[in-house]
Order: sequence, then C-alpha cells, then structure tokens
Amino acid sequence: MEEIGFPWIAASLARLPANIKNLPGALLLGGQPGLGKRTTALFLARAVLCETSRDGWGACGTCASCHLVAAGNHPDLRVVELATEEEQPGEEETASSSKKPSKQISVDRIRSLGEFVTTTAYRGRAKVIVISPAEAMHPAAANAVLKILEEPPGNTYFLLVSHQPDRLLPTIRSRCFQVPFALPAPDAALEWLKGRGIEQPELALAQGGYAPLAAIEKAESPEYWTQRKALLDALARPGFNPVVAAERAEPIEGPVLAGLLQQWAYDIAAIKSGGTVRYHLDFRNALEKLATEAGPEALMAWYDTVIQYGRVSQHPLNKRLAVEGLLAGYPGLH
Repeated sequence: MEEIGFPWIAASLARLPANIKNLPGALLLGGQPGLGKRTTALFLARAVLCETSRDGWGACGTCASCHLVAAGNHPDLRVVELATEEEQPGEEETASSSKKPSKQISVDRIRSLGEFVTTTAYRGRAKVIVISPAEAMHPAAANAVLKILEEPPGNTYFLLVSHQPDRLLPTIRSRCFQVPFALPAPDAALEWLKGRGIEQPELALAQGGYAPLAAIEKAESPEYWTQRKALLDALARPGFNPVVAAERAEPIEGPVLAGLLQQWAYDIAAIKSGGTVRYHLDFRNALEKLATEAGPEALMAWYDTVIQYGRVSQHPLNKRLAVEGLLAGYPGLH
C-alpha cells in the first residue's frame, strides 16, 4: 500500500475520517511551503480514485486507476497549478518567445472545469480536482471556484493547497474542511534530512524556514548558496555600501531576496531582544556585532520596509532602483 514518507504529516492526516467514503467534498491543506501539502493532496487523490478494496488511506498502486494517475492521464483527475504563461487568444508561440512563470491561475482555467464537474466519472468512482497554490487564483477564478462549492456536484472532491490560507476568500475557507500542516520538531526534521544525506542539515533547515522539503530544495541549489553568500557578505562588511549590496542582490529573484533580508533583520532583532540567531546560522558572529550597533527604532523601521518590499517583489518594477532604495535605509549598521 502506498505511503507518503513524510512522518511529520501524520498529525494532519489524523484529522481526516478513517473511512475514505466519509471524506469531505472540499479540503483546504494549509501551511508554509515545504511541508508536503501538494504531495499529500495527490496522495489523497490517488486514494479516492483507487479501485482496490483496502483498509487505510494509501492507494494500492497496482490497479488500473493507480496506473493512470502515475502516467498523468487519469480522466477523473484534474490538477490546476501555476505554469508558464498561457498564450493570448489568436497568438502563436514563436521560437524566439520566452515563457515566464505565471503569477496567477486564470479564470479560464477554472471555467474549463465546468464540463468536468458536471459529467459522470469515466471510471465510475469519483472525480478529484487539485488546485495549488489556491491563493494564486485570479479573483475571478476564486469566485468561479466559490460558485462550484456553493452547489457542489456529486462525487467530486476539491483539494485546495495553500501556502497562505488567509489570502483565500473567507467564503471559500468556510466551505472547506481545514487540514493545517505544522512544522515538525527541529530534531525530527534534522534526523529526516540526515537520513537523506543532506550536507549542513542545520543550516539548510534554517534556510528552509524549518520546513524539511524547503530545506532540501535549498540544499540542492548551489546557485542559491553562491548568491546568498555574496549578498550577506556585503551586508556584514564594515563600511556597508548600498550600491555594492544592490549589485549583489540583482541576480536574486525578488521573493527570495525579500526572504533573505527578512531573515537577516529578524536575526538582528532577535539578538537585540536577548534571543539567538534563527536563520543565518553561519553569520552568527557578524549578526551579533551588527546587533550591538543597530538602533532598535531604525532596525524595526527597516524591517517594516523589507516586509513591504516582499509584498511587491513579484510585481513588475524597477528592481535595481527599488533594492537600492531599500538598502539605503539599512539602519546605521556601517
């Protein structure tokens, strides 16, 4: 029988009914990235669609339905996710065109589910729709989902995956059974990472926000560590120069940059409050020195500015100019 392999999600699965037949028609799997919510949603989808009689939640992995899911062409499963930006009507992709990651799930993609939810399941069991991340739906797409949830079709299950459930419409949240995902205990997460041969697991876990799968993603990205070190070296160096720091920041994607700066400010604030470094463990000495020089009011004002930058970091803007302005406010740490 199929298993997920993420021991920390046991508490989340324990919230579900023991019998698959009693599964609510709409689930909201919520929690920070890197906890296995999407994997869990697909695990539940396979379990619902599995055609073998069994106890427990795991799919058998051997029936025709399980093979169709594994091949990615089960007729009763739809997975709606962020992908490359769709072509505009009437346009054709050319060899010179470059696709960029879409920032939203369009209303057309949700409306295309209309026929799917109203027809009978091809294999006679159930139909499953996975939307991930649900907060990325365009407002019109969210309203289209809400309309379906208000008059739910029979034998159709919605599995919404969300990194930020509070960004969803309250009316959507109220129509879903909540399945929260919490961070595992650090010791348990470290043991799991060590079992997978992750180098510097403590630092990787910290940089992944203490979410094990995010830690693995960070650990397996040499580019991330190279760019991170270049930026943090500039922030830690005496005689801080915002122009130099902005040059180091330029190749880093906006949301990643915002996260690094938020962690940096958090660590300094934590030290000033009598705590310890939580994220940038390898820069502890520099952070402790900076904490003695930072005025608390200036530090918190800059922290707020970094958070504001994080909110617009995915939007079109003059990134270099925005980052230079942001780093020019670095609170007297030079």
